[in-house]
Amino acid sequence: MNPSKNDETVFGDPSRKGETAQDTAGVKRRTFLAAGIAGVGVGLSGCLGSRGRSLPSTPSGSWPQYMRDDGNTGATRATAPSRGNLAWTSDAFTRWLPVAADGEVYIGNVDPNPDPKIVGLDATNGSERWSVSIEEASHYTSAVVGEVLVAAYGDQVVALDRESGDREWTATLSGTVSRTDITAVSSETLVLIPEESGRETALTALDATTGEQQWSTPLAGHPIDAPAVQGDGVYVASESELYRLDIADGSQVWSQSVEAVALGPRATARGLVVAANGELTVHDADTGERLRRLDGYDRAAHGVALADGTAYWLTGESLAALSVEDGTVEWRLDAEGCQEGLCVGRDTVVAPVKSEAFDLETAWPTIAAFDRETGDVRWYYHIDGFDVLFTTPPVLIDGAVYFAANTIDSVGVLGDVPPAEDSGLF
Repeated sequence: MNPSKNDETVFGDPSRKGETAQDTAGVKRRTFLAAGIAGVGVGLSGCLGSRGRSLPSTPSGSWPQYMRDDGNTGATRATAPSRGNLAWTSDAFTRWLPVAADGEVYIGNVDPNPDPKIVGLDATNGSERWSVSIEEASHYTSAVVGEVLVAAYGDQVVALDRESGDREWTATLSGTVSRTDITAVSSETLVLIPEESGRETALTALDATTGEQQWSTPLAGHPIDAPAVQGDGVYVASESELYRLDIADGSQVWSQSVEAVALGPRATARGLVVAANGELTVHDADTGERLRRLDGYDRAAHGVALADGTAYWLTGESLAALSVEDGTVEWRLDAEGCQEGLCVGRDTVVAPVKSEAFDLETAWPTIAAFDRETGDVRWYYHIDGFDVLFTTPPVLIDGAVYFAANTIDSVGVLGDVPPAEDSGLF
């Protein structure tokens, strides 16, 4: 049974998990699924438009920063909702990544119109709990560190009390925050901030409790991705260089020339995973030496997340699960990445993709949930219209997926609610 666009049938039914046009009940892990999306028995989520429905329960768990943890793994033990229908969208504007913790979602806007501000929302129903006015800037990034939300924009870094929105401290950078993301290191009470001033770039560490600068280390070239941490090492990549810094004082431990870095590093016990120069590779964390090639890519590298020895890898050509140990393909789907980032939950991979195999009149951008073991599609949610796109990666916590898109100009949440009755182009 193919997905029904018109009927908007209930989907994600556990009794139909893995159903396809062919009998794939015997599919095992490590199965290669070329074009494995076609014919999957799931229903199509409703279009954006239902803006006032609460989730059935308060989402638990957290996604406190860009790739969830300081290793940039993008992995969580959270369970994705059984259906992916729109529950609510926020009144406040944003096009930047939301972060979530303890039943709240935090969003920010630094565009001049509407007013720049940071907003705390109820994660269940989207109601506003507090808002704080800030200055306009070209980029915004944030992370939860204990009881505060740390946000960086322009040359400002602020810490807000998560319960009230009260400002705890403000720090001023020597440059401006780079167009990537900050990393919170809760174990060290640090926030790592890539910054730039003209052609000069640096990675700066602030004390998350006071905002005081702990160290700042110059980099050659603009930072490409959020820094990653493992043990006493801080790993960061510029366009052509991979670095390890000492987390205590920012001193350089090593640097390694790497051409055309696109993503990474992601820190794992098996090494550092980096996408660069058309290849997904693993580097030794102690020396920076390249250890092995996992895969290649011809088009854009959109995201890589790591869980239990597997790299979940999204490019302009496919979504794949690869062994970090030797690059063995566990499964691969013909699905085109349509936004950076993806997240891996307890038993699902949630990714922004487009696919001709989905039951849509055209390959609209979707957020889709896939089975971690097999790559089977569980559900997908699309936006449609002229020049539409998701503006952030998906954010997964128990029972909810948060996102931002230019069709709503705000944060929305997908969850286990009935399909919306209305639909249309936006």
